[in-house]
Amino acid sequence: MSKITENNTEWVSAQNIGELAEKFGTRLKGGGAHQSKTMMLKELENLLASETTDDPGVRKLIIEENILGKSTEKTRLLTFRHLNSLYGIEAMPPISKALFALWPLEPEARPLLALLCALARDPLLRDSASAIFEAPVGEPVKWPKIAEVFDTIHPGRFSEKMLRSLSQNCASTWTQSGHLVGSMKKLRARISPTPNVAAFAALIAANCGFGGPVLLTSTWLRVLDVSAERALDLLRQAEARGLARVRSAGDVTEISVRKPMATMLGVEDLV
Repeated sequence: MSKITENNTEWVSAQNIGELAEKFGTRLKGGGAHQSKTMMLKELENLLASETTDDPGVRKLIIEENILGKSTEKTRLLTFRHLNSLYGIEAMPPISKALFALWPLEPEARPLLALLCALARDPLLRDSASAIFEAPVGEPVKWPKIAEVFDTIHPGRFSEKMLRSLSQNCASTWTQSGHLVGSMKKLRARISPTPNVAAFAALIAANCGFGGPVLLTSTWLRVLDVSAERALDLLRQAEARGLARVRSAGDVTEISVRKPMATMLGVEDLV
């Protein structure tokens, strides 16, 4: 039975005890790609543009056939490993199948879809989130602030050099998603999620044990920079697209995403 570490309690419900989340494709412990890479949005876009993710030889395509145009065999191997760690391109757990099914529907949603999957798959990226959430819009977010978060959660785990690299990589990922803007000086920005993004966030939250009104205030929905009321509105819009089911009666709100998305996207093991 999986146990939830203290720094996962915001992301996984205690009632879930991690089993459903892990089966879905969420990784609850260990390191992640952000120790040496960002969320690799460009590589993911190029990979999915090649329409090869259903091919059982995706490893061969990246490493041997070099469809991503990397200069050395070592780089191609590392690229495959990091993409597989972040997005499950080889084992294809349910979260990956949902991501890839949603990908072509809204090009503007892709950075946030990728971020949500990367958050689910990289515990260290999740650790960095509080530094982003707590920064007011327009305020600078420097890598040492993210490093402070890592050092608080994992005292003594990382060298000074690794802390800097890890924090800068996470800052780059949050820039790719739109939560930060700027090159040298990164400022907190507010993102504008689409209904499809809200549905994907709700799907991950549901598989991490959150339901009803609690789902709307979960950390997964907090990633979207919206209030619970706005999140509910986005999910109602997603319902119109067949990606969610929302029912309200008095103070009771029922939100279902697994079955609607499984039916709409043709991904049976979301249920």
